[in-house]
Amino acid sequence: MTKSMLALGFKQYKSNVSMYYFINKETRKLVITIVYVNDIYFMDSKYSLLLLELKQKFITKWECYNFRETKEFLGMCIGHNCKN
Repeated sequence: MTKSMLALGFKQYKSNVSMYYFINKETRKLVITIVYVNDIYFMDSKYSLLLLELKQKFITKWECYNFRETKEFLGMCIGHNCKN
């Protein structure tokens, strides 16, 4: 998994090896991923085009599903505020 994430341009957090981040050099937009066994969650501050592109690259590499809006991940409830 680490090799795949690094190949996509992500960097691995040193404090938590299951978390990766991607910063777009031009726009400074940040995408964070959390990986746990066979689950992965991509997130950013807004559901941006960058997020969609990175997810699609990952989906192309690995056979997986894109469940658009996540309400729960690893027992944590996730809320979305689309207005803000």
